[in-house]
Amino acid sequence: MAREVLIQIRRGLESAIGTLAVGELGYCTDTSKLYIGTAASGNVLLVAAQTSGDMLKSIYDTNNDGKVDYAANADAVPWTGVSGKPPTFPPAAHTHTEYMSKGPLTWNLLRGV
Repeated sequence: MAREVLIQIRRGLESAIGTLAVGELGYCTDTSKLYIGTAASGNVLLVAAQTSGDMLKSIYDTNNDGKVDYAANADAVPWTGVSGKPPTFPPAAHTHTEYMSKGPLTWNLLRGV
């Protein structure tokens, strides 16, 4: 026997959505974000409507400096702290003809870098 079930989702402005119950969904009508309530960490963002891409700035750039947090961490590692690097990096002129439909591309390498 089929059962009819009604699922309601709390909706409204993001600033007024409040704390969701565990498992409750909340849709923000002004930002098109979808949250779910959890016991451990309150509202957790599930989906944010975007025009392209799938990275959320609020998740990957938490300090809002325009750089993904892990990239900022990698930039902070000193060259002496990088393991497994080759001892020298001799520049060499080369081409990538397999990628160029209009002929070879030659890279002009900076000397002394």
